[in-house]
Amino acid sequence: MKLFAVAVFGILLIFIIFGVSFGQNFFYYPEIGKSHYTPNDIGLDYEDVYFESLDGTKLHGWFISSTEKAKGTVIHIHGNAGKLENHLNFVGWLPKNGYNLFMFDYRGFGLSEDKRQTPKALMDDTKTAIGYIRGRMGRDKLFILAQSLGGNNAIAAIASGQRRGIKAVLIDSTFVSYKEIADETFAYSGIFVSDKYSAKNFIADISPIPLLFIHGTSDNIVPYKHSEKLYALAKHPKKLIIVPHAQHLSALQSEIYQNEVLRFFDENL
Repeated sequence: MKLFAVAVFGILLIFIIFGVSFGQNFFYYPEIGKSHYTPNDIGLDYEDVYFESLDGTKLHGWFISSTEKAKGTVIHIHGNAGKLENHLNFVGWLPKNGYNLFMFDYRGFGLSEDKRQTPKALMDDTKTAIGYIRGRMGRDKLFILAQSLGGNNAIAAIASGQRRGIKAVLIDSTFVSYKEIADETFAYSGIFVSDKYSAKNFIADISPIPLLFIHGTSDNIVPYKHSEKLYALAKHPKKLIIVPHAQHLSALQSEIYQNEVLRFFDENL
């Protein structure tokens, strides 16, 4: 009987250790090191930027000036994988359409300092990035374009004190809560994940900043029902565009939806 109890305890301990590890690492797939594909490769000049997060972690980003007189500055908040070079083609068309573009890597991604990622840490990195650009650009009009995990970070950061100067927010293919997306990926794994910094808790507080949600119907990473739920929780002004047959983050590869984004930003200058 004692041996059985020890065995059961051991299995439970392994399960708990696995669960804690899952909860910490499931959402983050960073690549470390310098990006070799840069804005220069698509005909854009850029500046390497370094700034510190709230806990002193050194973060890296690119500031890419508009190729014409800038109407405003777009802060891009990326998803949970890769580094800057992997996200450039999602937003590299903005500087050629009248907007400065700021991209940055969270801690542990790219050239940012290699510190442990947590939902709070990445929210703080996002808050710091917004604050850095606000300080740099002064009274310039600021816009947010956030994708996948970045949408969750953006929503939490804006609602937690980074609203000033932001004219509009675009959220592309974001999940409604950490627990829900974890459960959909691995059954019952959500019990190991905290929802404290989930978008669902903050989305109603974005108003009156205009919100645009974009999501593809063929997204097999974050199903489009997540954007529908966030849209239902958000307050006006808000708009939801469901893109037929689009896969995860593929909508902004299309000129049709790039123009939708530009129209949304231009309307809220």
